[in-house]
Amino acid sequence: MLIVIAAICTISIATGLMLADGSTWPAALLTGLAAGGATLWGLLGWFGRHP
Repeated sequence: MLIVIAAICTISIATGLMLADGSTWPAALLTGLAAGGATLWGLLGWFGRHP
C-alpha cells in the first residue's frame, strides 16, 4: 500500500509542477505518469530484494 501511495504522490507532484511550468495538460500528464511508473518500478525492485 505504501508503494502505491508513493507512486500516486509522485504522479500528482510531477503533473502539478509541469502544469505550473506552463506545459499543456497532456504533456504534463504523460510526464507525471512516467515519473509515477519509474517510482513504482524502482520501489518494487528495491522492496523485492529485501526480504
